Amino acid sequence: MPFDIKTTDAEVLEAFGSNAVGKTIIITGPSKGGIGSQVAKSLASAKPKTIILAGRNLPKVQPVADDIASINPDVAVKIIEIDLLSNQSVRSAVEQIKELTSIVDILINNAGVMATRKFVLSEDGVESQFAANYLGHFLLTNLLLKERLVQSGGVVLNVGSLGYQMADITFDDFNFKNGLEYNGWKAYGQAKSAQLLGTRGLANRLKGQDIAVIIAHPGVTLESQLLANSTIDQEYFGQAFALAIERNNGKPLPEQNMVSIEQAAGVVLFAALNPELRKKHAPFVVENEIYDLTREYANNDADAKKLWDLSENLVGEKFN
Repeated sequence: MPFDIKTTDAEVLEAFGSNAVGKTIIITGPSKGGIGSQVAKSLASAKPKTIILAGRNLPKVQPVADDIASINPDVAVKIIEIDLLSNQSVRSAVEQIKELTSIVDILINNAGVMATRKFVLSEDGVESQFAANYLGHFLLTNLLLKERLVQSGGVVLNVGSLGYQMADITFDDFNFKNGLEYNGWKAYGQAKSAQLLGTRGLANRLKGQDIAVIIAHPGVTLESQLLANSTIDQEYFGQAFALAIERNNGKPLPEQNMVSIEQAAGVVLFAALNPELRKKHAPFVVENEIYDLTREYANNDADAKKLWDLSENLVGEKFN
């Protein structure tokens, strides 16, 4: 069957659901009402062994665990607490994961925030969007790899965005002069560019180890809690489009089609379960196709290495 922007999670699982059978899957950011929760609930019908829900607000995660149990009581559902704005919390989460499983077949780094209006620092002094969308997942992923929980045959999927078009990474000033020059959309773009470069950097380091490293843009859905949690209104969205057009030399951007939450989850599942994508090097999946990433700042090995070095410094640990 053809896969496109209209493809739903159920349709993807009909094609690739067998690749989830018996697997242990971690999903970050699985709070009720979000794309992560929709992915988790959809996966329940595909008979995975274990679904680990890693979230910051446990009362918002518990209803998702309850839904999974009602869909398929044979799936082991575990909840762990993780705050991606705290390196210590990420490390604690990995210790909890080690107690739950000896293998992670699929890691879906889904959690994130979008264009928060107020400048906020993480517990470790990093701008919050850079920390939540990128750096916390960098640490989580590399600790799981270090502990050999993610092994040959595993999948690391980062949930990214075309929002990378709004900013590249300011390596020597990622905190926007400690907030004095903060712009919510530029911070979001910087974080999403970091996700793309980080995906490439990890894929480079894992070359030949049969671990797939993939990034996907699930699309924009008004049904997700992401927009509500970020207090984004139409006027604020307009600022994003203006910034993106400015960075596109004044040329209009391709129309952004809204999707349902089932279609957004479909892109995530397509990227995580489609075996053809394992053959690609750090593919960027948009509308269930590999996107031609032409902007050099998000797609080059030199900056990927530069970001890796910066990230190791920020988390206080080097990874081989």
